[in-house]
Amino acid sequence: MNENEESDWWNRTRYRVYAPVYDWVVKPLERGRERALDALDTEPGDRILLVGCGTGADLASLPAGVEVAAIDVTPAMVRRTERRAANLGIDVDARVADARSLPFADDSFDAVVLHLVLAVVPEPRRVVAEVARVLAPGGRVSVFDKFLSADADPSVLRRMLNPVARVLFSDLNRRLEPLLTDSGLAVETRTSVLGGLYTTAIVRPTAER
Repeated sequence: MNENEESDWWNRTRYRVYAPVYDWVVKPLERGRERALDALDTEPGDRILLVGCGTGADLASLPAGVEVAAIDVTPAMVRRTERRAANLGIDVDARVADARSLPFADDSFDAVVLHLVLAVVPEPRRVVAEVARVLAPGGRVSVFDKFLSADADPSVLRRMLNPVARVLFSDLNRRLEPLLTDSGLAVETRTSVLGGLYTTAIVRPTAER
C-alpha cells in the first residue's frame, strides 16, 4: 500500500468512526458554515454540489428551490446525509465518491461547497482541479476551512500540534492560494471567522479559464 492508498484508507476509517458523533463535534462551526453559504449567494434553480458532505450539515442552510448533489468518500456519512435530507424534505442526489474523481460531467454545477474538505483530503490540488472541471462558467465555490493566511508562518504551537492533528482530523498548516495554482480558479473574497481560526472564501473562475 503506497502513501496515498494509506491516506485514503485512514480517511475512510476515521470518518466512519466519527460519523455517529460528527454533528456534535462540528456544532461550534455552524455559524461559520452559515456565513460561508450566505456569501455563496445562491438562487432558486441553481445546481449545487456538496463535496465531502459529511452528515449533510450544510443542507439546512441552503435556500429553497436549488438542486443538490452531495458526495463523500465514507458510506456512513452519505447515509446520514440522506437521512438528514429526508427529514428536511430536500431531494438530494447523494453518492459515495472520491472528490479527486467526481462522477459528474463538465460544467454541471453553478456552485460547489468545499467545507472542511481541503485541509483534510490527500492531494487537495486534484480535488480543486475536479471542482474547476464540474463548475459551470460564471460559477462560484464556497470554501470554509482552517487555512493559514497567505503571508503567515505557522506558530510554534501550530507546528507542534500539526503532526497529531493530521492523523486525527486535519492539516493545520495548509494555505488556500497554493491549492488553486493552475486550476483556473482564484479567491474573490476571503474572511477570517471564529476568532481567526477559520477562513471563509468565495472562489471563482479566472478570466483566462
